[in-house]
Amino acid sequence: MPAHLDDPVSGAPVDPLAFLVRGWLWLGEAHPQIETVEVLAGGAVIGETRALYPRPDVSAALSLPAGTAAGFELFAHHPAFTPGQPFEIALRARLRDGTHRGPLATRTATAINRDYRTQHFGVLLNRATTAVQRHDNIFATGPSQSEGSGEVAQLVRRHLGPPPRRVIDVGCGLGSYGRSLLADGYDWIGAEVNPADCAELARLGLPHRQVDGRTLPFADGEFDAALCLEVLEHIDEPRAFLREVARVAPGRLIVSVPNCELFGYLYEHLATPWHMLEATHVNFFTRWSLGALLREFYPHVELGFHTLLPLNTREGTPLHNHLLAVATRA
Repeated sequence: MPAHLDDPVSGAPVDPLAFLVRGWLWLGEAHPQIETVEVLAGGAVIGETRALYPRPDVSAALSLPAGTAAGFELFAHHPAFTPGQPFEIALRARLRDGTHRGPLATRTATAINRDYRTQHFGVLLNRATTAVQRHDNIFATGPSQSEGSGEVAQLVRRHLGPPPRRVIDVGCGLGSYGRSLLADGYDWIGAEVNPADCAELARLGLPHRQVDGRTLPFADGEFDAALCLEVLEHIDEPRAFLREVARVAPGRLIVSVPNCELFGYLYEHLATPWHMLEATHVNFFTRWSLGALLREFYPHVELGFHTLLPLNTREGTPLHNHLLAVATRA
């Protein structure tokens, strides 16, 4: 009984969680009795279709009547694969009486080296996840990060100037930048609203104050500079927030936020940085919107980018995940 698998190509790497299987089959007199075309791996059905369609090339090669439905294609999902290892798929037909014909054809493919179920949002690739996903499932909020970015730490030092400097880190999280700034001689203190983060700051012995998110319990002009790193995007009332920051640190403010300009570049890629899907992001900034906002409180604002995105424009020019703003009065 003739049959053939066109895809996947023998030995070609495929993602076993979602790969195209395409080909044709002809069962002679039993062909009209086909109910389902099935693809198996390891004895388990990993994909099936009831839709057969005409393949003129097959009809011509086998001298079949024009319009004979011999072609099929489906997307298979093989959950039991081993990354980087070959696996065999087999083609069979289930007839209307419940019997099977096959295997009609076999093919060996090689699994890619990564199991994407272990990545961010990988649970969505698990076929056991059958619940309809709600807003809070997709737009999630991750835990505070214990380690900061080396690139950001370098930029912060450059724009703070040499120690000693009195620095308040507003929304400091777990104090990922405070530890190194203190070690370098800066007079650093964190301000954090999250009780769990404050408990960890206390355990680490880092100077901090738990705040209410509206006011800062410090005197006017108490600090030489303020840091707001990945904070402004979460603030419901950014002007009230910045007014309070400018009160305690009127001379200098260093801000980092996600770069909303990426949307304009990534539209053709049909991509969005996953960090943009944080559930608590309420503000989205470009250089121009961030600059206009900060200039309401600090006359001079210098804007730039940091942290390269691992995806370029179609023309090969670089893109950056974040905006960096340095706002000063002097």
